[in-house]
Amino acid sequence: MADKSQFSIVTYQRSPGHWRAAITPFAHSGLFMRGRTTASFVTPDDYASESDAMMAAEQAIRKL
Repeated sequence: MADKSQFSIVTYQRSPGHWRAAITPFAHSGLFMRGRTTASFVTPDDYASESDAMMAAEQAIRKL
């Protein structure tokens, strides 16, 4: 389980009522995708509110 304090979470509105969150590690986290280090990732789904997108990002971090 990753520590939430090691990540930056930025929420953004793609269109009215469609929120997502971008998650970026502050330090090298050791995540790898196809041989490259992952710099950041975005929540895969749209959410109805900014707080829902933030909660989804925090859940994604806990799953790391």
